[in-house]
Amino acid sequence: MKKVSLTVFFPALLMMASCNSDQKEAVNKTSEQPKTALVSLNYAEKLKIDHVQNISIVQITEPFKGAETSLTYYLIPKDQEVPDSLRSTRIIRTPVEKFACTSTTHLPGLTLLNSESTLVGFPSLALVSAPSITTRIEAGEVAELGKDYSLNTEVVLEVDPELLMTFTMDGNYKHLSPLSKAGIATIVNADYLETTPLGRAEWIKLFGALFQKTEMADSVFRSIESEYNRVKELLSTVEKKPTTFNGMDYNGVWYMPGGNSWMAKFLSHAGADYLWKENTETGSIELGFEAVYDRAVEADIWLNVHSFNTLSELEAADERYSKFKAYEKGMVFNSNARANENGGDDYYEAGFSRPDLVLKDLAKIFHPEIMAEHDLYFYKQLK
Repeated sequence: MKKVSLTVFFPALLMMASCNSDQKEAVNKTSEQPKTALVSLNYAEKLKIDHVQNISIVQITEPFKGAETSLTYYLIPKDQEVPDSLRSTRIIRTPVEKFACTSTTHLPGLTLLNSESTLVGFPSLALVSAPSITTRIEAGEVAELGKDYSLNTEVVLEVDPELLMTFTMDGNYKHLSPLSKAGIATIVNADYLETTPLGRAEWIKLFGALFQKTEMADSVFRSIESEYNRVKELLSTVEKKPTTFNGMDYNGVWYMPGGNSWMAKFLSHAGADYLWKENTETGSIELGFEAVYDRAVEADIWLNVHSFNTLSELEAADERYSKFKAYEKGMVFNSNARANENGGDDYYEAGFSRPDLVLKDLAKIFHPEIMAEHDLYFYKQLK
């Protein structure tokens, strides 16, 4: 396996606090190079990246919702010896050349940085949308690691990635223990906890640190940020804001984005009047059908109706949907314009890393007169 023992995610280390002053001092003593500044993260709230000489210190401040302990990783170049003082910490050798991950939302970190060639494993390969990655899958260069969140440990060990990027909703890391013992480094990505579109997109800078493409990652994000803010400013003075709501009923529960969620911010920036904007939740709120109907029956636009492609399919699922004004006027839009035949959807792959494109789509839906030159990319209108 590897010459350096990477003690990632041992139970005792899960309680480790964020980088303390003693560890930073230990890093400082490894080189005479000056300390560089903290990586500029202006939107992300769950990620911090510090550079001490040529070692990057990555801190995931909230690995899962409600987590009380952060996770800290030391990214050390492969041509540099690991300091004795850091050998019992979570170490990742860079640049990462054999990479595996567990969510389609991680894949844009590769495609945007031209690092697709590093991908050696991924679960549910059929769900991948990016052409540059599907080409490698078809060539047999990417292993199937399992289905959805369930990893086949034996396959992961056979592929032997230098780094596996994963996520957790509840702090359960038990499935990672065998990998850690085998010397495979693991890192938790918690970008889904960000509450702003640009905050989630800014996690591209983590991938920049992992692949030693910091400047490229900064450039990519600045371009996304600039275009997002340009469209946001363009719509900031609109007077007439169409009313809108989101989602649909699932077994008696309608999951509506909270008023402080990243989706609600998208709607606000796109010049829409979101009917649950006064809510203070950052995640979803659970509502009954009648509660949604009472408030949204006269809404102008309805967004994100699962995987439905036509109005007739929507009505067939529940005839009550046809009573909404947005349905009657044909103003129902879904984010599955780039879905593939296997159930993969590029909106849930690239959309979170390209909020500029999502915002342009929403702006086109709410204010087509302003966004006349933009063609819908992730979204389509149900007919």
